[in-house]
Amino acid sequence: MNDYYTFLTTLYIPSSALKHPPPGGWPNITADATKSLDKSPVVIEVMKHLPYIDEAESGEMITNIHYKSDVVDYSTYKEEDFKRYDVSYGEDGLKVCIEEMEERRREEEEAEEEEEEEEDENNNTIEDEENNTNEDPEDSEDEDTNSDNEDAPHDEGYSSDEEEDYGDDPDSVDIKDILLLSMGYESGGRILLLDVHKGTIHEDIVRCNLVSGVWIEDFFDDMKDKLRRLDCVPVRGEFYEGVPEVEDEGPVPETADPSMEEHDEEHVKVYKRIYRRFGWPGEGYRKDEALEAVEKYRVSAWGY
Repeated sequence: MNDYYTFLTTLYIPSSALKHPPPGGWPNITADATKSLDKSPVVIEVMKHLPYIDEAESGEMITNIHYKSDVVDYSTYKEEDFKRYDVSYGEDGLKVCIEEMEERRREEEEAEEEEEEEEDENNNTIEDEENNTNEDPEDSEDEDTNSDNEDAPHDEGYSSDEEEDYGDDPDSVDIKDILLLSMGYESGGRILLLDVHKGTIHEDIVRCNLVSGVWIEDFFDDMKDKLRRLDCVPVRGEFYEGVPEVEDEGPVPETADPSMEEHDEEHVKVYKRIYRRFGWPGEGYRKDEALEAVEKYRVSAWGY
């Protein structure tokens, strides 16, 4: 997470907004102060040692880490804040998902039990029929032996009772292990939840859907790749996703064509070209100049 936040400060987030914990962690985050959260001890320990991004300009997409997504800055929370602010609000979508998964499990278990009962009944019927059938014992024994040899796997140490160990059930989530990292706002905003036990990120899109958990390294690496390519383009008040590729040829307009609509796709392409004109993602990227040029164009396009 520190790597991702630091990366964002190279592109658009002010470096001064990134806050690192002091030795020993944030002193305000203790077991007593956070007991109202009802989280496992490891969640509190991780929360205590995470970096955070200052919330001073939250809601402006200046310090957002994703689309309409502000980091929850626990470094400023006091005990009364943990009690007063409903930081579990962002977990609602995950709780619904957990309930649905548990319901599906119950239905699957019931279906499996019914199948087993049917198999037992069928097996009993077959055994009764075999007992009533006259056959040579020696022939039966030879057939059983040959059948075993043909069907048995040739791997050494094979046991029909062995099952591959996949570790924890990927769909098994304990809400006590979940830490709200960032709060989404308005439609499409991203709520990011970290399963501290599993090391996975759950992305809940406000008023849309919950995305399946992704390994935390993969999640942030993917975001960094999108920002390097400017598939995602950050602009004050917006965070454009799925931005098409553009040709970096010819002059880049400093202001918008007044005949174009506020959120015309052509504006987004210009933002992308502006970032590149100032060197992104190379080492010579001139961040302050780029952000100033992007803001000048944005104001001319939006009118405010």
